[in-house]
Amino acid sequence: MALSNFTYSISWSDFTQVPARPQGQNEDAQIHPDISFSNFQLARNGRAATISGVDVNISLVSNDCWVVRAQMTNDLLTHEQGHYDIVALSAREFYNTLIGLSAASVHALQTKVTQLQTRFQTNATAVNSRYDTQTNHSRNTQKQQQWNTAITVEKQKLSGGIDNLPK
Repeated sequence: MALSNFTYSISWSDFTQVPARPQGQNEDAQIHPDISFSNFQLARNGRAATISGVDVNISLVSNDCWVVRAQMTNDLLTHEQGHYDIVALSAREFYNTLIGLSAASVHALQTKVTQLQTRFQTNATAVNSRYDTQTNHSRNTQKQQQWNTAITVEKQKLSGGIDNLPK
């Protein structure tokens, strides 16, 4: 049971190149990382149902990743990697929370998992929004560097998470 693709390094080949921003967009690239989970292993701890193992995978929704061809810079790619890494940090927290999670029944455990998934997705979405706002989609180089450093530090910590990223 494992967390997959936590350290994945994105490249421009992960994006569809477009000649111009899609209508209504104010950014030069978009990435869509996704978290999925499977292969739950359940155990009993007395009468409680517990999760003893699970696979959590971080992947890209390829048809929702694009970049304006003329804007393909290393700085923009680093910014998009930040979005991926925010989701990866959230996935690691989700994984660590799932292992050992218990409830009175399998049904109650499923409910807890669904609630946790929603909480982690909502939090990751909020942090990604704050990241874009503070960095102005990579254009504020000082803020971008601050975020790059913070993300790197959190990824290196075994218990690092998105709650420790810039506010």
